[in-house]
Amino acid sequence: MPRVLRDVVGSLTHEGAVAFDLSKTDPLLHLTFTKGAALLEESFYRTQVGEIRSYAAALLAAERHERGFGWKFGAYMRDPVKGKGNRIQGSVAPAILAAADPEGPFTEEYTFRCLQHRADDVVLFLTHFENLGLGEVPPAARKGMARALAGMDVYQLLKYARRQFPVARRRKNGQRASLRLVDAMGVAKAHLDERTLKLYRYLHAPTRERGPLAAGLELLDARRAFFGGDASVEHFVNGRLSTEQALSFMGSTEETWRRVLDVPGLLPDLAFKGYLRAMHLAGIPVEVLLAEARRRRFAGLWPHQVYMGWLAAMNGSARANYSGDTFKFHAEAVPALAPVFEAILERVCEGLLPQGLSLGLADISGSMFDAALGGAKSTAKVGDVAVVLSAVMARELGYAATFSDDVFIEQRRPEQEVFDLATKLREGKGWGGTQVANSVVNLVSQLLEKPSRPRPRTLYFFSDMQFHPPEAQMMSPAKVAWLREHDVAFDASVPPLQAALQAWHRALGPVDVVLWNLAAYDASPLPSRVPNVLILSGFDANSFRHVSAWQAAGSPAAPENPASAVTDSDAGKNPGVELDFIRTF
Repeated sequence: MPRVLRDVVGSLTHEGAVAFDLSKTDPLLHLTFTKGAALLEESFYRTQVGEIRSYAAALLAAERHERGFGWKFGAYMRDPVKGKGNRIQGSVAPAILAAADPEGPFTEEYTFRCLQHRADDVVLFLTHFENLGLGEVPPAARKGMARALAGMDVYQLLKYARRQFPVARRRKNGQRASLRLVDAMGVAKAHLDERTLKLYRYLHAPTRERGPLAAGLELLDARRAFFGGDASVEHFVNGRLSTEQALSFMGSTEETWRRVLDVPGLLPDLAFKGYLRAMHLAGIPVEVLLAEARRRRFAGLWPHQVYMGWLAAMNGSARANYSGDTFKFHAEAVPALAPVFEAILERVCEGLLPQGLSLGLADISGSMFDAALGGAKSTAKVGDVAVVLSAVMARELGYAATFSDDVFIEQRRPEQEVFDLATKLREGKGWGGTQVANSVVNLVSQLLEKPSRPRPRTLYFFSDMQFHPPEAQMMSPAKVAWLREHDVAFDASVPPLQAALQAWHRALGPVDVVLWNLAAYDASPLPSRVPNVLILSGFDANSFRHVSAWQAAGSPAAPENPASAVTDSDAGKNPGVELDFIRTF
């Protein structure tokens, strides 16, 4: 193992793959790659308290190393369009940093940037101060809270006004205490603009005194009239009633749903997907739902999210109660909705992948379908992401695969739908592996044996394991012998994976490899020192964009000495695509 790797080895997996502790040598990479997928929940390795402590230490270390980077990381993590859209980190990060640097130059501006997307983020920000023992919210952060609230319309604020956000503290009666949006507004009251202050006074007042305070707020007037008995379309539209409010007041009927669908923007794309079953059972024909799906954009939605809805429609679903030991709700299968989910997927996949044919190779070991994606209670697992992204790539390439030391190709049949192919992949043979050099050579042999099969430009290995570093992998002597027997040169003087890719280039043309560890770990792989190999860690909504940028730059190897990374004098010059992108927030 090269010395530069030995210096930062933190642990070995059961197969000997190397995991690295970057916290001392490069705190920016440690925060970005190690904590970028952290769920801040209790994990296999430690308690939730331990997870939070570890996250806070990484965040503060990065901020000390490069002033402002931790704040920008928080804004990047929360941004639902350009960033990861991670809601828990997007409110935890500014709370920790505001408490650590209450009057710093970034506190007001980046509190605002982290909290500006949804009203409940502002309340969660306040709960973190109480739950983590961070003290009072500093004045600069209160100004940021007020700016975030000022940018939200009345509809957004009222949507979360009734919700209770629990905190760790207990009340005198033993019940768990909670905070509301009005509590967060009260903390920032001194800095609220006129409109938001008026809404705060309305929400803070006793119910019997609210009537006069609603004057001048058209949305409030319309809602009060609607729920007062005048359920007219005019009041329905002007009050911008949420779907839940409309259903609770008017019932889940065909007429209700048609009225909801007739109001532009009332039913967002994600909610449309979630309510497909309810709309169908209420009497909305599949043809109407199909047409509605085809006209929507579904921006920000990912293939695995659509896949989970498809699975529930095909197989039915059950929701457990709080204790998890009995089932509270069961929904029967509605396979008639399958075409609607496929139509949604078509929209989601537009412009999703980088240019060129891609082959997805999924690890389908048992652990892949145990690790939750996005939260401890999430039904989506990292294995679902692996099989559905591989199947999506097969739409153009014509096949997908699973892998171990070998590669098991699953050909896509003519007219076979993506979700059906994803299910076939899940039933395959490839239980992953931390070394992929042998898999690459195995794939070379299969493609040479079938010259008519399209050649992928990029190979994506999806797994939940730490991969062996590309420069520290090994290759079976039998694989090397096979290459030489078929007149494909193998350069034993370079790392085996690099040699395998050189052999591919000679035999089949250009190719890149993306080693994508979908799960969150306490230690992270180092960036690849091998050209044409990129390592990704955690699930990131912008990862494909990073692949495109890397390939556009010629698929280079990472710098030889990552430990030197960024200093105060050269901040912004680090060639790491992810770090430079975070600095733009």
